[in-house]
Amino acid sequence: MREAAAVLGWEAPFDTEELPREWVARLPVPQAPLGERMRALGPFLDASTRGPVHQHLLGVAFLRTGQVFAAATTLFSALGADPRRRSLWVDAACAYAATERLDMAMWLLAHVVAGFEGVGPYASPYPAGSPRAAEARNRLVAVRDLRGRRADELRFLELRTAADEEIRGQPGDEPLGTERLLLHTAALISLGEAQDALQPFERAAALLEEDKLPLVGATLEQLARIRLAIGPARERDEVLARLRRSAPRSRVLERVHRPTHLERRVREQEAELEALLLATEAERGQRSLRDPLEQLRLRARAAEHPEPYRQALSRLDGHGREGERHAG
Repeated sequence: MREAAAVLGWEAPFDTEELPREWVARLPVPQAPLGERMRALGPFLDASTRGPVHQHLLGVAFLRTGQVFAAATTLFSALGADPRRRSLWVDAACAYAATERLDMAMWLLAHVVAGFEGVGPYASPYPAGSPRAAEARNRLVAVRDLRGRRADELRFLELRTAADEEIRGQPGDEPLGTERLLLHTAALISLGEAQDALQPFERAAALLEEDKLPLVGATLEQLARIRLAIGPARERDEVLARLRRSAPRSRVLERVHRPTHLERRVREQEAELEALLLATEAERGQRSLRDPLEQLRLRARAAEHPEPYRQALSRLDGHGREGERHAG
């Protein structure tokens, strides 16, 4: 699961009493090796056509194998078939939090927490004073607080990088100084990670490649961090090779993992579902803390499996041009 789910520490299923006990006992164990989890997933895939209960189970099974986009898609589909299943709203919120869609997670949780208006006709709160009601409310508060912290962090980074760039724009040679310039670059990298967008990374790379800083130590680590995030592949491999020679125990290198064949297959499937979700959000003009179109551009350039994102961008571009023709 992604960072938000790890921070929140939520578990799925939320309410085992709403699900068949024999199936709950067969759910994949999140801590088990991926191969074991994928084998455990098989029966849930086979049974998913039986109805919304088994769709719910499949969504939770996907979540426990780390396939968060498959989980979100499956659980939301199950909600369409049976929106009165309260724990299904909570498990869908867990999946959407795992995809870093905190606004969607809050909207889903609001359906089972008493006192919220404007959540539609299918709101079905847990009985007031029940343990499930208290835990659902705790989750809603937790995800709201996390979203607030993310928004504050984003505003801080935007203000900080804007101030540093204003100083850099003043007359004089390298007005920030080496140490401040490295701090500015680090802030741009953090902004790129927070926005999940290409532009801040590119601005940071341009600073590091101006030949004002020696490409060793912290500068090299920063550039490697950028190239891992945005590529291109050739430049990424070059800077990683240089980092391995000069700092083989670098923390940046700890993030580099050669996936197994099974991991590649799972990630490819997740890429297809994420690209579809991002394209849908972009078409609808949806955005929260992150812009789906920017996320698509970043993935299309640097993802391990970029083709679904490139295809989604191409379709969006085609729709935009078609709209322009009709408008003209």
